[in-house]
Amino acid sequence: MNLLWSDNLGNLTTNYLVNPGSYGGFLIRYSGTAQTGQTVTTTNLGNIILNSGGDDKINVDVDMLQQANNLYGGFIESNSTAGGAFNFSVFIPTGAWFDPKNVYNLTKEMQTYFKCDFPAMTSTLISSGTIQISGILQQGVHSYWHKMFSYNVVSGGASILTNTIAKANIIELYLKNPAALISQMQLIKDNQTFVNGNVANELAYSNYIHEVESSSTFLAVEFAQSKDIRQAISRTLTYNYTFTGAGTLAQYYSAIEFVAGK
Repeated sequence: MNLLWSDNLGNLTTNYLVNPGSYGGFLIRYSGTAQTGQTVTTTNLGNIILNSGGDDKINVDVDMLQQANNLYGGFIESNSTAGGAFNFSVFIPTGAWFDPKNVYNLTKEMQTYFKCDFPAMTSTLISSGTIQISGILQQGVHSYWHKMFSYNVVSGGASILTNTIAKANIIELYLKNPAALISQMQLIKDNQTFVNGNVANELAYSNYIHEVESSSTFLAVEFAQSKDIRQAISRTLTYNYTFTGAGTLAQYYSAIEFVAGK
């Protein structure tokens, strides 16, 4: 792994134009010291955008990536002391979580960049801090982009909400702590029902198939559980959620965008 970029968290934002090369993943690390009486959490670390060729490939918050990392990989760094040191890392894969072979072959013409915004990291919260972006150089074939986006669902009260995500090739759907807001869920992909049942059951199954060491409130639905990327091929995803009250359900998805000619 090679350090590519470093900046001061006190700037509240950073932009890094990625050097051309073949990458097998990226690690973004936040570290520093909190002010007396303050504690830094992942929710303070803001948002990450990865853009290539003028198109966002990733646009999600750091807290979501931390939870996904813990679900799909080993322990991801997450340490914070009140009034003391904090260290957080997130890993960004260049393929589906189960596919270490896909790489991003980035050229100068693609103008690929990271935009990281962390507006909460003011001098009121931290006395000092650094963000570092590292890349894993890896040779391979760039067959597709593994895109990640947020798609929140807002409920005004107890109700059933239905909508369609008009995005092709969704391979995973993620929900933060869904049991706090919904009791039942149904997911229909291209007119085929993939999920239809109690949220508690789906969360239990998610914990099992992702081999977590202890129970997690982060739910991930796999649409290519066989680890065959072709299972992700689709046109739309429709969700039906039974809300038990008012609130915002933090929902995210990953989608495969195939590279032309691959």
